[in-house]
Amino acid sequence: MSKKVVGIDLGTTFSAIAHVDEHARPAIIPNDENDRMTPSVIMFGDDYDTVGKIAKQNARAHPEEIVEFVKREMGSSKEEFFREFNGKKYSAEELSARILKKLKQDAEAYLKTEVSDAVITVPAYFKEAEREATRNAGTIAGLQVLQVLNEPTAAALAYGVDQLDTDQNVFVFDLGGGTFDITVMEVSGAAIKMVATNGDKLLGGKDWDDKVILHVAEVFEAEHGDNPLEDLAAYQDLQLRVIQAKETLSKMKKTSIVCLYNGKSTTVELTRDKFEELTADLLERCNAMCDVVLSEAGMTWQNIDKVLLVGGSTRMPMVQEMIARVSGKEINLHEVNPDEAVALGAAIQGTLRQIDTDPVKQGGDLPEAVKARFIGPGGAAKVKVIDGATHNLGIVVVDVEQRLGRDPDAKYIHVMIPKMTPIPHEAHGQFGTVEDNQRSVLIEVVQGLDEDELVAELPEFETDHKLGECTLELPSGSPKNTRFDVTYKYNLDQTLEVTAKGPDGRTVQVTIKRPTLDAEEVAEAATALKRVVIE
Repeated sequence: MSKKVVGIDLGTTFSAIAHVDEHARPAIIPNDENDRMTPSVIMFGDDYDTVGKIAKQNARAHPEEIVEFVKREMGSSKEEFFREFNGKKYSAEELSARILKKLKQDAEAYLKTEVSDAVITVPAYFKEAEREATRNAGTIAGLQVLQVLNEPTAAALAYGVDQLDTDQNVFVFDLGGGTFDITVMEVSGAAIKMVATNGDKLLGGKDWDDKVILHVAEVFEAEHGDNPLEDLAAYQDLQLRVIQAKETLSKMKKTSIVCLYNGKSTTVELTRDKFEELTADLLERCNAMCDVVLSEAGMTWQNIDKVLLVGGSTRMPMVQEMIARVSGKEINLHEVNPDEAVALGAAIQGTLRQIDTDPVKQGGDLPEAVKARFIGPGGAAKVKVIDGATHNLGIVVVDVEQRLGRDPDAKYIHVMIPKMTPIPHEAHGQFGTVEDNQRSVLIEVVQGLDEDELVAELPEFETDHKLGECTLELPSGSPKNTRFDVTYKYNLDQTLEVTAKGPDGRTVQVTIKRPTLDAEEVAEAATALKRVVIE
């Protein structure tokens, strides 16, 4: 029997899981409350942990037991971020794994079969550490992660799978609860290809909420002399009320927010105009990013054929009006479901990966309708998704020949795999030693830096950009400019392998340095989570 593959949108505020059904249609799998979306909220308990709606509803009553917005912490080390419950510290991966386990359980109950394989989506602008953390979370939850897929790519696939052979440029504006991405995708022939992407992993609907929360708290303090944000329960209560108000303002011109704290109350009337005034700077950040991505794509709005709004925060009228104004395009709000498109696209990609890994069997035991829709001549998938490297990947070199007119010992960046290079991709570079009888060279791998940038001018180099290093030993007596080779291999799931080879054939591999859990810690966390009951 063919394995059941699912697609998962692991979101900051809500998550969703989908599959391709027997009729070859991508479909959202409802949770055990029969909701199509599951709040990404965890409540720790003595006997079991609760994930989803019940956890969210209990945030007011038990704020100290609640974890939310954990996606923003993915990629952080356990020292940088953790939550402690019952004497145990939990990393971002371990927390996210609880959300994934809940989704897996609900899918298995609904489909009446084991769910083993998954494609999990991430913001396109996530770096190596965040992507590895997502893979780890899936593994801890008992899933084989086939691919970590960019969210805008998934959304474009959900739209474009029925638009093949139309040759169009699609602008995906993805504003979720906690992250923001813009990606230009090209739909051409049987391929959906990433052209340009950029974003901000710390911009999303939560930031709109926080602006209003702060405004209401200031009004309350001015009236009563107390700040409700100093109390966790009062904050959770106000947060829920603000979210409800934001959703109301998407349909109505005004609403009211009641703030309760310390036996006192204040009612703040909030108009849509005031809401937009409070959050104007956030919208401007979105607008500016549109220009950045179009520039990186080498396009103007005239080159864009379709605009897709993805992510629940695009339901805000101010976002829709801004995009319509700057693009000059007619925005069809029903083109894709902003809450579900990413999960649906991930499910489609999961089916395509399933086919590509076993083309000889023509999709194995997949339903006939699925084979007919997704398998082409020769057994390969009909649709090809071409993602790109979302950040430059490079190496540190020395300007010994003063090519840049700098100090001969100055270290600078040489890009091996430029941003937006289609993946998978393998790049080879040959370099030389800087002095006679040099016994070794240090290979330093970096991410997210431009060609020729000086390392000395990068204060966050070690923490924000350096991925790893290794030392290649050289034969004794080697003259200056002895050549050695470096190979970068960037895989489909955006994992990086770097090797260096000396003139004597000696080969070493760079250990990619990640602040995330290591393999042993992931295995221990997976074993521990098996014993945890998730409701």
